[in-house]
Amino acid sequence: MKKDFTIIGHRGIAALYPENTIPSFLKAIEYGVDAIEFDVHPTRDGHLVITHDHTVERCSNGRGAVKDKTLAELKSLDFGSYKSPRFAGTRIPTLEEALEAIWDTRPDLPLLIELKEDDQSCTRQVVETIRRYRGLEKVLILSFLSEQLRVVHELEPALPLQGFPHRYLQKSCVDLYSFVNKVCIWNSEVTAPETDYFHHLGLQVDVYPVDTEEQLEKVLPLEIDSITTNNIEFLLPLLQKRNLR
Repeated sequence: MKKDFTIIGHRGIAALYPENTIPSFLKAIEYGVDAIEFDVHPTRDGHLVITHDHTVERCSNGRGAVKDKTLAELKSLDFGSYKSPRFAGTRIPTLEEALEAIWDTRPDLPLLIELKEDDQSCTRQVVETIRRYRGLEKVLILSFLSEQLRVVHELEPALPLQGFPHRYLQKSCVDLYSFVNKVCIWNSEVTAPETDYFHHLGLQVDVYPVDTEEQLEKVLPLEIDSITTNNIEFLLPLLQKRNLR
């Protein structure tokens, strides 16, 4: 493995904290991640919020689709108790709140923002928000929705994009590798030949998840560019032991 590979905190530090929340992001920074990944959805009243699922059941005490709720309705929900009673009352953050909390703490920290909705207006709003926060040089946009990545590329050609191998896509996109900069491969599937193939195309390679010693051992021989982890507090000592941090 390259010694200069990047460690990305998936939804912050999702193994220990409520994923995609401000406490999760700040704890990931405290542990020393090189970047943070999170997911964006639109609300019914035109805001952008940070959560992974299309519905709120798994991570909150509410029910229903994120896009069908107003920001006030979402803010009334508890997005922390599902993880532990000590996180009771944790609220869903807006994109603006996440950017401010993270960059106020680490102004230079790179962010990976995943587009979850096949919605051009949402995609445009994400790009506009990044512009407003002067974050174009600190953000990578990723998605399984290749057409939304194409929209981003048309709006901001210099903004880095991460896609996925064609077999992961919700819709086919034959020219995907011509406008993305990076791909993510599942740990269970990553191989040296596929890694070499994408490097030959000029694309970086990320592997997810790398949460356990077994998963780390699998990727150590590979020349990957980054790993995405839910478990930085466990992974970092292993990397330090191998002189990779």
